[in-house]
Amino acid sequence: MSLPTLDTLVSYLTIVAAVMGALLAALWLSLIIWAFRDMRARSRDPFAQLLAALLVAALPVVGIVIYFILRPPETLAEAYERALEEEALLQEIEERPHCPGCSRVIDDKWLLCPHCHTRLKKACPDCNSLLELQWNLCPYCGNHAVDPYKANVVHTAVPAPNPLPEPEETEEADPVSETELQ
Repeated sequence: MSLPTLDTLVSYLTIVAAVMGALLAALWLSLIIWAFRDMRARSRDPFAQLLAALLVAALPVVGIVIYFILRPPETLAEAYERALEEEALLQEIEERPHCPGCSRVIDDKWLLCPHCHTRLKKACPDCNSLLELQWNLCPYCGNHAVDPYKANVVHTAVPAPNPLPEPEETEEADPVSETELQ
């Protein structure tokens, strides 16, 4: 076997260098395109998108490291999803009814707040549906005689206390007639 000549080695090294140069150029170009697309997903500012691509193009290895350090931490889609989640959580918190007296969370079906005893709703005298305190009529049965200021007492299992007996009247003195007074 014969040793390759210097011209053959140079031609092989030229081919290897050309292939490596083409791969590095392809990698450099793909990094520029990737930085531009990544910045486009993270910012709406076209100047920032172009600046990120130019930074990676001008400084091939260092530019991509600088871009990784300076790029926004989340994409626009992630920021939008986070905003939707926050809005949903706030809406869930706001949807829960609160007692106007003590601001604690209450149930929609409660007539009274169990914490501060504030009247929350009233019952319709005809159909016993729960009504808002401001309503003058029942939307369930159409009763127009609902008094917004009258609080109906709901029947409970606790019996009402017995009234105290009235004291008996005793005749201590004779009643005075009108003629005696004049």
